[in-house]
Formats: sequence, C-alpha cells, structure tokens
Amino acid sequence: MTPQQPERRSDQPIEIGPRHGYRIEADHAFINAEFQVPPYRSGKEWSLELWATEQPYQEGPLAGVKVAQLALDLPTPIGPYVHRVDARTAARLPLQGRAYSMVLALVDPESDGPAGVCAFANYPESQTFSAPHLEGAVSYAIHGPEVVLQADGIVNPRAISNLSGTLSLELWAFPESGPSTEGLRLAACEIERVPGQSRLAAIESRVAFSEPSVGRFRLAMLLCEWTLAHGYVARDRRDFASHYERSAPETVGSIQARSAAPPAPAVTVSARPADRLRLMPTAERETAEAQVEAPSPSPTLTSIQTGSLDELARVKGLNLKLAREIIKARPFASLADLIRVRGIGQKTVDRIKGLVRL
Repeated sequence: MTPQQPERRSDQPIEIGPRHGYRIEADHAFINAEFQVPPYRSGKEWSLELWATEQPYQEGPLAGVKVAQLALDLPTPIGPYVHRVDARTAARLPLQGRAYSMVLALVDPESDGPAGVCAFANYPESQTFSAPHLEGAVSYAIHGPEVVLQADGIVNPRAISNLSGTLSLELWAFPESGPSTEGLRLAACEIERVPGQSRLAAIESRVAFSEPSVGRFRLAMLLCEWTLAHGYVARDRRDFASHYERSAPETVGSIQARSAAPPAPAVTVSARPADRLRLMPTAERETAEAQVEAPSPSPTLTSIQTGSLDELARVKGLNLKLAREIIKARPFASLADLIRVRGIGQKTVDRIKGLVRL
C-alpha cells in the first residue's frame, strides 16, 4: 500500500504574527515584524508598507500617506515558517500636527485586486508627526508675472540638535473637482534652515508666478522641507477660502464684436488681470497691478515656464522624461535654475540655453 502524501496547500494566507512594531526617527522608519508563512506558500517579492491613514484600515485600497516601504522576498517553506523582519528605511512623513491612524500592511504588488493587501495590523494609538510648520497668518499678492508670498512665522519643534532641511514656501493650485493632493505649483521661495526649538519670523518674498491652465482651482500655501530620500516633502498646509479661475482665451469673433460695441463706462478694473484678482482672499492687503507688456521673445525659443510637454520634449538635448521633470519643477527664477531639475546637469543647461527661454 502506497502512503498518501498530505495535500500541499498554497492558498493559505500569510499572517502578521503577534510581534510587530515601528518607530520614527527624523526621516527614517524602523520596522520589525514576524510573518507566519504556511507550507508551500509560493515565494515571491512582497511589499511591507507602513501607512498613516485618517481611520483604522478595514479593507479595500489603502488611502492616506505611505510613510515607509520595504521589499520582502519570502521563501517557499515545506513546513510552517516564521519570517522575521528588522529593518530601517527612509520615511516620508505626512503633514505635521494631525493625528493619524497607523497600519502595517503586507501587500502583493502583482495582485489583480483593488488593494492587494494580504495581511495588516492596525496600531491602537494614533501618531502625530513633529516637523517644521507655519505659525500665524499666511497670504499672497499677485503682481502680473510675480507673486509676493508671506508668512508670519515658521517653527521647528524638533529637538535643539535637529536642524531642519532647506525649507520652501510654496503656492499651489488644486483642481476644484479633483483630488486635494494632485495640484500644480504656482510659485515657490527657498527659506533658510531652522534649528530645532527655534522660530523664523516674518517671511516675505517676491518670486515668479506660473499661471495654471484654464479652469477653476482651490489654492493652498504649503511649507515643504528638503529630504535626501524624497526631495521636497510637504510639512504643513494652509488652504485659502477663495478660488482661482482662469478663462479660455477670447476668439477673434468675440474680440471684434466687443470692439464694435459702445465703449463701456470708465472703470479701471480692465487694467488689472481680473482672473487673478479672483485668486486673492478678501483679507489680503494688496491688489494686482497693471503691467507694461514686454516685447515678445523670439518664437523659436521654447519657454521653460509655460511650454507644453510636447514643446519641451522637442528641444534638442531634452526628451519626454526631462520635459515632465521640468514641468514638475516650475516655476523657475532663471534659466540657470534648471540645474535643480532631476536628471539635468550643468552640461545640459549650457547646451540648451540658446534653445529655451524663461
């Protein structure tokens, strides 16, 4: 009689064991966990992810901020197996000052499901992240192609020895009907690093303004900090009650019809960029100023400030990938500012200077 082999089960789930945890130090996450791997469970690459969410996770896609991620290569055991993880990895911290629910999730990157979450563990205590943040009021005032960004103060609440990364005060536009996290940076000014337990007062800077496309937008002031792992990361955010609305350019017919109509009463509002005036909250002190139109630059040069993806990609020395990075990094103070675009070095800047304009 031939002995029967027990059925090999490969559909049993991987479970997170009772021992697991995390801690955050500056921009790094330390994660430890035990995974109970059933016999003959197919070994492959998994993703261990630490998330900060609004509510404890239950099911479906993970939503919130992915704070840290580790790649796991689990084996295919012939018996019950415990796989231990104790690692340090770069952390991407969410906005400071808010209480988040934390969840550790084992994710299958190749899953066909909407989430791919195979196992998870919610932590009972909420997490508040400490990072440089805005203090007092913030405002902006648009003056033609420039905008004045203002903040009453910036505070770094970390330990005295914890010097912040380079900070950036940024004005962003978010589509009114789109996600609150997918927007366009309109302006930015770089700010000095702030020591821990210190305050930087009265920030005011006049910088280039990059107008968004046609549409209606919600506006927000962001404080971002430079990190080695992720570049600039948002640390604090203030949303304005007003909206920015940019209308489509007038057609030739509408311009002719308007020119043939009787002259309107003398109102100086027409000298101001009306669509930009809608952008400013009523509490702001300054109004937009009329600007003298500068001579048009040579049509053969592509603008790094307003050029489309296709136009930038056609510039000799650039490609589609670099064009996308240029658009992400807008606005620019000068052509030399292209050096901060990911993938562009000084040689590339020198090579394309005669082919592009601000």
